[in-house]
Amino acid sequence: MPRFAKMDAYRHIILRTILLITAVDSYVLASRTIPISKSPDLSLTITDDDDYNLNINGRPWLFSESTFFRADGRMFSVEEGTLTLISVTNRSGVDRMGQWNSVDFLYKAGSHQMQTSVMYYIQPIYPLVLFKQKYLDDVHDASATLRDETISGFPSFQVVDKSDIGLGYLSYGGMMTGDTRRKFGKWGEVMTDYNQGITDGPLAIFDKNQTATTFVISPASKFMIASMWHKSVLNVQGAAHWGLLGSVDDVPQDFEMMTIAYCGGQGINKALEDWGTFLQHYYGRDDRYVKSDLTVNYIGYWTDNGAYYYYNTVPGKNYEDTMLDIVSYFPQTGIPFKYIQYDSWWYFKGLGDGVKTWVGRPDVFPHGMQWVYNKTGLPVSAHNKFWSGDTTYAKQNGGKYNFIIEGSRAVPDDQTFWDDLLKSGREWGLITYEQDWLNHEFVNVKALQTNVSLGERWLKQMGQAGIDNNVTIQYCMSNSRHILQALEIPSVTQARVSMDYHPGLEQWKIGVSSIFAHAMGIRPYKDTFWTTRYQPGNKYIGGTSEPNTELNALIATLSTGPVGPGDMIGAFNASIIMKSVNADGKILKPSKPATAIDNQIRRLAFGADFNGPSGEVYTTYSDFGGMWKFGIILAADLLAGYTITPTDAGFQQLPQFPTSRVFSHSSTSSIDIFTDDTPLVLSGCSTVAYCLHYTSPTIAMGDNTVVVVLGELDKWVPMSPQRVVWIRMDTDVSIRITGAPSEVVTFWFSLNDQVVTVKCILGPKGFATILARALKCTPE
Repeated sequence: MPRFAKMDAYRHIILRTILLITAVDSYVLASRTIPISKSPDLSLTITDDDDYNLNINGRPWLFSESTFFRADGRMFSVEEGTLTLISVTNRSGVDRMGQWNSVDFLYKAGSHQMQTSVMYYIQPIYPLVLFKQKYLDDVHDASATLRDETISGFPSFQVVDKSDIGLGYLSYGGMMTGDTRRKFGKWGEVMTDYNQGITDGPLAIFDKNQTATTFVISPASKFMIASMWHKSVLNVQGAAHWGLLGSVDDVPQDFEMMTIAYCGGQGINKALEDWGTFLQHYYGRDDRYVKSDLTVNYIGYWTDNGAYYYYNTVPGKNYEDTMLDIVSYFPQTGIPFKYIQYDSWWYFKGLGDGVKTWVGRPDVFPHGMQWVYNKTGLPVSAHNKFWSGDTTYAKQNGGKYNFIIEGSRAVPDDQTFWDDLLKSGREWGLITYEQDWLNHEFVNVKALQTNVSLGERWLKQMGQAGIDNNVTIQYCMSNSRHILQALEIPSVTQARVSMDYHPGLEQWKIGVSSIFAHAMGIRPYKDTFWTTRYQPGNKYIGGTSEPNTELNALIATLSTGPVGPGDMIGAFNASIIMKSVNADGKILKPSKPATAIDNQIRRLAFGADFNGPSGEVYTTYSDFGGMWKFGIILAADLLAGYTITPTDAGFQQLPQFPTSRVFSHSSTSSIDIFTDDTPLVLSGCSTVAYCLHYTSPTIAMGDNTVVVVLGELDKWVPMSPQRVVWIRMDTDVSIRITGAPSEVVTFWFSLNDQVVTVKCILGPKGFATILARALKCTPE
């Protein structure tokens, strides 16, 4: 049985004797395998002394390691015999997800008692196991030697691959939704390097098989203080432990945290999506705030880092006049911007360049922000960063609100503060509050790392104020723990998934981090972008050229998050920008974010000998229910050609239409059959000459007419749910579309391999119905 060091036979005999004597009211397990789910075939093997293995198809994948807790300045562990198992008990119950069973292990650590639990659902069945740890009394002096260790370990798994099929991993880490330090490799190989500690994130472990069976392991509660520690010597195998962050010193009685191990049998993307869906349902997160968020659903103008007017104004003018000039220029572009974003250049800063007072400076907005809002008529998305130690809001500095101040940094701990802050923002047009520098706030305020509830309370107070004031929230520079915490904060609708945009850099590569954001019900934001290559007078060193204007606009649209160009006056490329939106400025997006295909992730994990793309290949789709699914395949920065099948792309073949067609964004001269037997070859896919393809079901009518709906090909997403209301098939294929009243919309079709178009002028209600075979449009 796996342990830090091999346990001798005498200890086994002693432990079993203690169990038989003391567990009077407990059900003692010898060893048994518990079936968890059939698809995938997941089971749990568990023994009377808390060994637990997770098995796929009867074969162990994850092997347990020794449980431990820290208290009273020392470590208590099963392996060393200092954490004593008192009893093993079976329980059952019901929660919002269904009926569950649990095996509970009661331990004694010195004068303290702790409980661990292995829990699984029996009705309905979910392919997952929840691991719980609970402190039954107050614990002090619990901190570890290093912050990035943990003060407890349950679950704990050996970092070893005994599967005989080859396991790989994806480890999210760093800031920007776990993007900046994400890691890939072979699970259990020597020198394996996982993210751990304060910047760690969800861990996905997967195999090489076609189905890419995948385990996703992450905290399932207490997200702001939960952590993973890879205990090893120079990253050589060892064990991965989930528990409380190593800086925590005091744990209150009845404190409980959970870790989830979710198993998916249909690929990495699907496993992460289903893992997130379970957690969203567990916490009752709904999408009404995302659906109503103006900044997610309509195009806006941005001034953040990478935009032309980031700390840069029209020559000889202040920011107030510059903003008015920009808004006055919008009508000349024909671009229907619906809001404007103000970045960190507008408010007062204090110690450590943090926020001293979040109001407009008179040198920036001489007439005040409300006056500017009244002049522009545009709602505002506004940036904020960490709070300075001399913030005027804190009681310590003469303010009204409770703050914790540590040197040059501060964190609010007062619901009224957030209520008043966002309420005042509403007066000058605030609709989206961007909380930036989240990782810096967490790293530099020690109380957030030592208090088991402060971090959660900080973000929930902010989120509640958003709900109460009808303000949505964007997270930026967030660690994975912030994104996980947003499961309980539905007003968080969007998060940055990339580093700051700078002209010419590769900040558009968001295919992996978007998987995580999407799983949490959060829209990924790629950041601003330029739509013309040269914009002289900007302040970016070496940033005078953007060769990938189209690719950036395309990625922003496929992200399903905000689309926010940041061009200079006179440099808007309307033809690129309008491919993202309708005439009202509504973003025409797919049903889900475009994400890196499984084989891209597996190549990054297993190396060049795995048959995956040598670059970025993202896919998504528009889903209109059942048989109507329209795919999108994007490839860019490929070092070599790559052949992709519908299965590789993550598209389910539709039983009503067993074949699909695929065609290029740049040409409809070739509309080819697309099946696993007739795949698509991607070649010559650079960042400028990117490869963009669309798929559409083949519709065979009763009279042998073959119809392929190509869609609105002058948009990045030709079949967007924001444009298409429904599709029906009878004697004809009819498509109901929507948009702005009197908007001109052109749809493309292939009828028996002949490409035809139907031009519609939407009616006064903003609707029309197109008949494909009749080539007719009826406005409403």
